Amino acid sequence: MKKISLTIFAACVLFLAPSCSKDDPTPEVDQEEVGGATLTFTEVTRIAHGDHFDYEDIENVEPKTVSYTGNPLLPPTGAHLHLDVGKTYRLQLVAKDFAGRETQHTFVERDDIHQAFILGAPEGSLSYAYADKKASGDAVNVGVTGYLTVEKEADSFVFRYVVRHLNAGVKEKITAADWNNTNFTQFTGENDLDLKVEVHLVPVGEDGH
Repeated sequence: MKKISLTIFAACVLFLAPSCSKDDPTPEVDQEEVGGATLTFTEVTRIAHGDHFDYEDIENVEPKTVSYTGNPLLPPTGAHLHLDVGKTYRLQLVAKDFAGRETQHTFVERDDIHQAFILGAPEGSLSYAYADKKASGDAVNVGVTGYLTVEKEADSFVFRYVVRHLNAGVKEKITAADWNNTNFTQFTGENDLDLKVEVHLVPVGEDGH
């Protein structure tokens, strides 16, 4: 009888423990799962101060926005943005989960494992400065918020904005100059977001394609 009891106990441990235990942990919910996103380009004034720039808002300026929905996330059919040469835009990401709650702050608060890359523009046509701040007020380099300056004209290209979820220890290998690194996959991890839209860099006031 003793041997039979031990056999029954072992069987319960091997096959029934997951269903019998009262202490099973709740499955982790992916807090970064994205159900929608918006990129907003808002013109600002860039002012040189020695070795850096300050940025000031412009009153009554109308931002340029593109929203992404679906699975995978896609912009509206035919979406096309004009950005003016010589102007600076505050580029901001808003990401929402499937319940409509904003989640982009997660990327900033966990800056040690997140990085945005802005790709597709011809070399030298854009420059970028980070403007991310954590809830504590600390400045970090992620790319959820930053200033994008149009340096020269360029024909239409696919503007690609990637937020990468990095493996542990990878972020320390990334510098501010890597914001447009076309070899970004060398920074191992997975993409949380990969947003694309057609962009044309044009002289101020030009409305053609």
